[in-house]
Amino acid sequence: MTDSLMKALVQIWEYQARRPAIVCTGTQALNRLIPIALSRTVEGKAVGNFLLGLYDGSEYRFDLTQLYHLNLRAFGDCMSVLQMDYLPEVEIHERIADGKSIWHQLLDQWGPLPPQDDCADVHNLRTSAASKQQRQAIETAGSLAFERLLQIAESGTGQSRTVGIFLMGLINGGNYRINLTDLRGLDLAVFEDCISVLRMDYLTETEELHHPLIVAILRTGVIEQEPKAVKP
Repeated sequence: MTDSLMKALVQIWEYQARRPAIVCTGTQALNRLIPIALSRTVEGKAVGNFLLGLYDGSEYRFDLTQLYHLNLRAFGDCMSVLQMDYLPEVEIHERIADGKSIWHQLLDQWGPLPPQDDCADVHNLRTSAASKQQRQAIETAGSLAFERLLQIAESGTGQSRTVGIFLMGLINGGNYRINLTDLRGLDLAVFEDCISVLRMDYLTETEELHHPLIVAILRTGVIEQEPKAVKP
């Protein structure tokens, strides 16, 4: 058995040991997100679209930049739900009581007539509740994760397209909407790197509202994905 295979098996075993806690945390987060998703607000639209994307990712592709309309608590809850959705035992709507009915409400509410976006102060929502120490730890983990994801996106492997669209979606979510359920097909380490990069970019304090590393690399055109291949 090779070292890389052994490492992968150990990682999977450790993940399975953590899985019950991940599901418990994710289910609690999901129950907090439902009232937000059913509210006709900017945050409600973002959370509603996020939950629909986990329900049917091919039909409801998600604009990752919508996450920047969330306050820190709601963003953290979305990350907990996303982590729960990796290798799911049941579909997302089956995690909560009367889930089928709730998802029908989400479909009706965020279908053909969504409310107008207001001018929410996205920057303040993203940074106001995060301490300097938290941001530094997230920055370090996210920077390393981004470099690894960039290598995968350029590798031409089976995961490169999903990772490439994910990275481009951080900058231009309107043209590069992601099928959230595609993230289930990533290796565990790659999936967790995506979470780390989302956390880093969310807490970025720049005028462009994106981490400088992400802006600098992606705007060079190093990652080339055809927008037409990703239908909004």
